[in-house]
Amino acid sequence: MARPTPSMEMFMVGAYLQLVEACDTVTYNTELPNPKEFWVEVVGRSEANQCIFYVDFPEKFDWYPPEMRPETLVKKLVQRYVQIHAEGGALDYEPGRIHCQVWIPRVAAPRVLEALPKVQQRLREQHGVDLEVIEPAEVARRVPVVVERAPKSAFDYDNLFVRALLIAQGRLDYQVGAPMDQEQIEAMYRFPRSLRFAAEVPAFVYEVLTSPEIVHWLDFYAPTFDDLAYWMREVGPVPGLGELEHALGERGEVDEGDEDEESEDYGLDDSAYQPRRYSARDVAELTRIYFNCIDAMHAQARSQRWYGPLQIEIDFMLPFISRVQDRIDPSVIEREILRYGGNRDEMVAHFATAHADKRPYRAILRIEFLERGKRRPAPYSGGKHMEVPIANPALSDEIEVAVTINYAEDFTGYVVMMMHRLAAGLDL
Repeated sequence: MARPTPSMEMFMVGAYLQLVEACDTVTYNTELPNPKEFWVEVVGRSEANQCIFYVDFPEKFDWYPPEMRPETLVKKLVQRYVQIHAEGGALDYEPGRIHCQVWIPRVAAPRVLEALPKVQQRLREQHGVDLEVIEPAEVARRVPVVVERAPKSAFDYDNLFVRALLIAQGRLDYQVGAPMDQEQIEAMYRFPRSLRFAAEVPAFVYEVLTSPEIVHWLDFYAPTFDDLAYWMREVGPVPGLGELEHALGERGEVDEGDEDEESEDYGLDDSAYQPRRYSARDVAELTRIYFNCIDAMHAQARSQRWYGPLQIEIDFMLPFISRVQDRIDPSVIEREILRYGGNRDEMVAHFATAHADKRPYRAILRIEFLERGKRRPAPYSGGKHMEVPIANPALSDEIEVAVTINYAEDFTGYVVMMMHRLAAGLDL
């Protein structure tokens, strides 16, 4: 079930959990073990207090069919919080330290409001589980506490509610513009173009990798294909993977003599070991063949002969901002970087040098192959991920595809801007 982009209300709850409940980590739109159930909007963990908070917003419960009987709605919500409480127990939290909460920032649908007191009573009497319902008046009372504590705390770079507060109070003088609206928040997490079918992904890969908005003249690293080539050499012929084995065998090792000053600038020669480098056409073709062989790869993964995940990762880079000023107005770049929380001093340094730190420009195009109905693993930490929507992600009877663009958060605004420019030039 598709999960929405985190909203400002979710970030507000996350700020409360961090600043008042001493939660060390906060995640948003977390799936339950049963993927058919609705997500949990906010989950916070406090190591100091050894407790965990599961926070729901009630709007999604009104998405249950209108014809659902009130008693059925109560039963479903009771089952939900019994399951959530059990998950907290599986994470080794004591029962009294597992907090199930429903925050109501604005008035919920009448049928949900009618169900919640019955759910609370049944959970307490039949299962010994407490469900806290945070009414709108209590939500309003908690917001000033966050406003008061935010300037005194360490700045949470990821929490957009806290960031907006500090901007409004003039505490972040290296940032400009108004606090982010929902459209800007969604831009960080959603690629602006969608695909119709999973079969369009290889063509999408080629279009992305040949876009003038990324560094494509140095070719690309695709560690997944390196790992596959090595594995196939070790295990010998694999049923159903002959075409992939042949295609990988045709791609030779990188010629170190082709290294030039340009590649050094982009940090592509920082070790004695050089993995293969693939052209955009090579990567797209290998992706297409991998798609054709997905059932055989899935069988190898289930038998644990293939030790890696079912995914394709392609490393790429955006151009240094100092090198795109001739075709993109520098004031536009600056505005976008600062609007999404970039550091002004760091940005100015990047404008001035052709040999900048590479981290803000590195990104990964990740294609994941998931068993249909199974929950998706959490994205890598240390950055953000932009999802590429696919209307029909089914690749076979058992496998569906998910595509994300994973990037460092330093210059989020620059990445978002370049992805929008890239998307506008796609010929799909």
